[in-house]
Amino acid sequence: MVALVVFVTLISFAIWVAYAIPGQTPARVPAGAAQPSVGRSIQPDEAAVVAEIEGTEVLLPVAREVTTAVAFHPVDNPGAVGFSPVGERVGGGGLGQRLADIFARGGGLQYYLMDGGGQDSPSTAGLDIGAVPGSPVLSPVDGKVTGIKQYSVLGRYRDYEIDITLAADPSLLLIVTHIAKPRLDIGDVVQRGKTVLGAVRGFPPDLDQALSQFTLDNGDHVQLTVVRITPELAGL
Repeated sequence: MVALVVFVTLISFAIWVAYAIPGQTPARVPAGAAQPSVGRSIQPDEAAVVAEIEGTEVLLPVAREVTTAVAFHPVDNPGAVGFSPVGERVGGGGLGQRLADIFARGGGLQYYLMDGGGQDSPSTAGLDIGAVPGSPVLSPVDGKVTGIKQYSVLGRYRDYEIDITLAADPSLLLIVTHIAKPRLDIGDVVQRGKTVLGAVRGFPPDLDQALSQFTLDNGDHVQLTVVRITPELAGL
């Protein structure tokens, strides 16, 4: 009877934990990460491949110690090319999956799949990298900057987009958004893990960001999307 009581208590505690925490790793912002070293490149032993795009590796664009979550989702662009996630998927099911996420801590790169803003694109067409605002964003691929655009999120928040043509396949265009203080010019050649694109854009707390369901902060992030350059797009 005592063993049964202990067993039931442990199961109840595990169920409470599964729903009490927002996600598994990497969802905690490290102490001291609020003031990252601007311009810092990623060292070779820190480099992490977060995805592949038609055989080309895509590096995590921020340092791992300031990464809060990694999530893939569809986007409102039927021409977007889906990423192939690298790592272990977590948080993809019900209670059983959440319990497995908690007790199976492999220590490797983990990612989530979440609903996005469109159903006409692959489920992994958008890649959100949660990170501490102000952290340096480095190019995740080798390529050339072909566009730097300023636009507004919801018509209220100024944001920047940086477009990079992949060196491995010039028909693919990587679109990086939610960038602050871009440090490049059109025509610049970028190296993955070395060239600083800008900094992670911080948004006001009242802006509901989907990634916040997996983090302990506001869900600020950098978003990556890849489209194939068609003759029509090449003229824009």
